[in-house]
Amino acid sequence: MVWVIRLLVAGFSALFVIIGARALLDPQTIIAQFELGQQNATGLSAIRADMGAFFIGTGLAALIGLMPGKREWLLGAAAMVALAFTGRVFGLISDPLTANIAQSMIIEAISVVLLVASFAILSPRRLAPEPVIETRDENLAPEPFEPQTTGDSARPIG
Repeated sequence: MVWVIRLLVAGFSALFVIIGARALLDPQTIIAQFELGQQNATGLSAIRADMGAFFIGTGLAALIGLMPGKREWLLGAAAMVALAFTGRVFGLISDPLTANIAQSMIIEAISVVLLVASFAILSPRRLAPEPVIETRDENLAPEPFEPQTTGDSARPIG
């Protein structure tokens, strides 16, 4: 089960990093995919910076979350995707629901569930070995005190 979750998160990460790289290197494909319309230089710059950073940052955060001791990063990635989902919900107040918006919202909701579930499944309690409880034998006598007979304490004071 753990390896299936790790593979799903790795696939999610790869997809987001690829989308982010496309936004950086070829914003025209992002314009078409997300139906953003004609963009001038300012719009292209915003797509490269904002969308590229969002997707690459979220993908890398999820990938880092798969490393031992770094699972909290999964929640950061989940929060980013949840914020994107929230933005779409706010958009539904004034805009109609289209097939592309619904598809994006479904993908975002599944992504949030995957990342939060991964955080829970990859908990340190599941991954860490059982702690070894050291038992102390109470029947052992303490070591006897031996006064120091050499060095500074062997010389008389004064």
